[in-house]
Amino acid sequence: MTKPFSPFLFAVSFFTVISFPPLTHALGSGSTFAVAYATATVCAIVAAEPSQRIVCYRAGNASSFAVSVLPNISYSTVAGGRTIICAVRSSGSSLLCWETNDPTFPVKRLYYNDTVLLKSLAIGDGKICATSTNATSSVSCWRPIGNNGNNNDELPSGNYTMGKITSGFGFSCGIVLSENNRVSCWGSNSIGKTIEEQFGNISISNIEAGFSHVCGVNSVGDLLCKGDNSNGQLNVPLNKGLTFVSGLALGDGFSCAIRRSNGTVVCWGSMNESAIEGIEMESVVAGLNFTCGLTTRDFSIVCWGPGWPLNNGSASNSSLMELPFGAEILPGPCLQSSCNECGLYPQSSRLCFGNGNICKPSPCFNFTIPSQPLPASPPLPVVMSRSSPLRRGLLAFVIVGS
Repeated sequence: MTKPFSPFLFAVSFFTVISFPPLTHALGSGSTFAVAYATATVCAIVAAEPSQRIVCYRAGNASSFAVSVLPNISYSTVAGGRTIICAVRSSGSSLLCWETNDPTFPVKRLYYNDTVLLKSLAIGDGKICATSTNATSSVSCWRPIGNNGNNNDELPSGNYTMGKITSGFGFSCGIVLSENNRVSCWGSNSIGKTIEEQFGNISISNIEAGFSHVCGVNSVGDLLCKGDNSNGQLNVPLNKGLTFVSGLALGDGFSCAIRRSNGTVVCWGSMNESAIEGIEMESVVAGLNFTCGLTTRDFSIVCWGPGWPLNNGSASNSSLMELPFGAEILPGPCLQSSCNECGLYPQSSRLCFGNGNICKPSPCFNFTIPSQPLPASPPLPVVMSRSSPLRRGLLAFVIVGS
């Protein structure tokens, strides 16, 4: 399924030519944690420390060691591809990427500009895309040289003011703020234009891409999914309380969403939520055939699904592992903002170590939480706890810096 690409990238907007390996089969948008699914690597931004550094963990490897790279730098968002992780510095001035299948984890800087800052970040098939803070919030992308296809499909066709962007296999989509928050898609895969046509002029407040489908939340909180439906991944369950969702994660043939009312996860299509039923989550991200979530209980990350390897490198449909980061993970970026739109996230000052605020997610839906008390989250059935020492089959390393 993967096409051979030249290991050189160039910026299709105004960026300089650099060398970097190909990106393939990446899913979704930037967050405070991300996965490189081919290497079962998770990278996340640490909370409650002077710098919002990045820690990474790789499962199913025969050796265990830690690596620290470029210390004492803070990040606002991180995104993952097949084997590549990229992150934007808190200032928005730099975009850094590293390969997770190279034991030295060489870091390369793709972008630096202390005037035109980066915001939304997404990694898709063979390219990285980001929006900038210039007057038009334009999109810039990088792609490999030497692949088939022309440059015109690498960027949106119009001069749009773009909000959040997200990427699937061979396509990217974004929310066009200047046109009533409609969805616009671009890329070499025709499914992107099909998805754009299916959304039409519906106003969308949040969006997330999977392998060949996209889900979005409309202006009144309804969850809509468009694109390929070969595994029922577009069939949003009507009896699972998904009128309001606070997080989305889409993979190859499945979709997951977080109920805003109680923080639990619902999945449909080729994956279900049985492994994490009843566990409250702050956010979720997906690889092709596994999902990871940030727990509300203690801001730890757990991963599950048929593609997630256990200690011995095997995988199980019902496996659930809590990753041994040894630190809390940020539930949202620390921003220099007063969060007037939806208010401050609880414990914002502590989690950001006094350096910025975490804002509650937008849009600020008003709804009534059921009056009956919700059951407490069950204990996490982990394969390894965060306090356990690193053992065979597990690779932990620290990525920090610029």
